[in-house]
Amino acid sequence: MIDRVSSNQVYRTGIGSILEAQSQLSRIQEQVASGKRIQNPSDDPSAAAEVIRLRTELNRVETYQRNADRAINALSFEESAIAGAESVLQRARELAVQGANDALLTQEDREIIAAEIDGLRDSLLNIGNTRNADGEYIFAGDRVNSAAFSESGGAISYDGTGGPRMVNIAAGIRIQGNDTGAELFQNAPAGNGAFEVSVPNSNVGNGTVGSTGYDNSYPGNENYTISFSTGGAGQLQYTVTGSTSGALAAAQDFTPGEAISFAGATVVIEGEPNASDTFAVTSGGTQSAFDTLSELSAALRTNGSSDATAKRVSRIGAAIQSIDANLGQFSKVRTDLGARLNRLDDQISLNDSFNLQVERTISSLEDLDLAKAVTELNLQLVALQAAQQSYLKTQGISLFNYL
Repeated sequence: MIDRVSSNQVYRTGIGSILEAQSQLSRIQEQVASGKRIQNPSDDPSAAAEVIRLRTELNRVETYQRNADRAINALSFEESAIAGAESVLQRARELAVQGANDALLTQEDREIIAAEIDGLRDSLLNIGNTRNADGEYIFAGDRVNSAAFSESGGAISYDGTGGPRMVNIAAGIRIQGNDTGAELFQNAPAGNGAFEVSVPNSNVGNGTVGSTGYDNSYPGNENYTISFSTGGAGQLQYTVTGSTSGALAAAQDFTPGEAISFAGATVVIEGEPNASDTFAVTSGGTQSAFDTLSELSAALRTNGSSDATAKRVSRIGAAIQSIDANLGQFSKVRTDLGARLNRLDDQISLNDSFNLQVERTISSLEDLDLAKAVTELNLQLVALQAAQQSYLKTQGISLFNYL
């Protein structure tokens, strides 16, 4: 049996061939115009899904890069502020050394120095309340919209909250994006790092605190008192008493400038203490840079008899030691800050390398092989022309032409 082929069927077949050729030609033209092999997910479902995943990964890494850039800006801004604070304390130390020279200065001279110390304290407070370009207080921890420090009754307190902010700079990697004012300005170890020696107001002699030191045997968990008394033949003697361990030894003869050693610590007391004088050795603790400058200013203004002079000398010496501790704290934080900046630079480079590799992978999946596409384009043009010519020839065929 011979199937009949109607003229309508011939027309539909011809039109279908033309439309199919046009569709294929249009698809290739879009690919050539865009340079992309995948125009729709249906062109290559598995490759399209992988491209979507990789682009999501690129967006995520770009977020990390923005975080890292912001962290670098914040830490660089903080580093500048710390440098300013160090300059303030360096100047205060110079003035303290100058103010400790009793032979060359009058009380009026020391008052002038004390006034400059007060100004330096105000400058340090302003640095502690530094804001960044966004108006945030950089040393306030999580409370960035309120000042980090406030002053009331001559005392400066830290008003920030929480710890330092952490920043995501890569998958599973976080870095500290700032430092709190409490850590920077208030957490310097007191005295020489293990203990500090203070002079009570009740002292009436002219004994002053000289150098101090300690070794690994110093316990660091107990306070001590060095007490003076008169021994046999009027010899001035001292006794060291621990807050929990009691008297450490029998009374010893005192020699000015000779180290008093106990429990792994050494304290040099110069001058002539009175038989009723004491010196307090306080272990541990921290020292505020603001309090250090306040105590230095008060010490410079101390005036009066020889015992007042001795207190001034000891307290200026203690302030110098505290300033050194505060400078050490600034240096410690600044060193850590520099390490974080280096780590951020390294991570940014790693992220850039990762992004480049991902972009190359995306390119290999979706970019068009132009030479191959042009060849296919020409083939489709030929196919379209052939379909059109075939249609033109078949549409005029009729059985009546052969009767």
